[in-house]
Amino acid sequence: MPDLCWRYGITILPLDAHFVEQFVDYESVSHLKSFSVPSSKARRGTIYIKENLGHIEKKLLLAEEFCHLYSHGASQLSIDKHSLSKLEKQAKKMSAYLLMPARFINSVYEAAYDEAVVISDIADYFLVTEEFAQYRLELIFNRKVDAFVSHWGMLGTFKWFE
Repeated sequence: MPDLCWRYGITILPLDAHFVEQFVDYESVSHLKSFSVPSSKARRGTIYIKENLGHIEKKLLLAEEFCHLYSHGASQLSIDKHSLSKLEKQAKKMSAYLLMPARFINSVYEAAYDEAVVISDIADYFLVTEEFAQYRLELIFNRKVDAFVSHWGMLGTFKWFE
């Protein structure tokens, strides 16, 4: 994700008082894990992200903030809750398509013909969390998917009983 951000002219800085104070009061954003500030140039800006996050969580947050800057021109910090909710949903959906493209999900389907592929395998393959992988598969199937299995040459989805 850092390479993609760099390619699109997006700067990544730590969410630290030293870097943030020039744009916003640090106390108002210190509880956040990340946020982005768009620049005057379209589809560019700065992403501020906490430094002590795990690799996968950082990747997911960077993808979502990248999608905010790429798709939305407004700062998330200065809009109402209703609009913010809509922008968050759009950015999460776009980041799911970015991190788990359909053409690579097809290779998961192909692997499932040989042996069952569970959600943890899919998450490991794409280096995302299981929750994120399930969210992406829900965008495809409109329901929760826990695994792919093959039976007599037919591929199907599987959902665990809760």
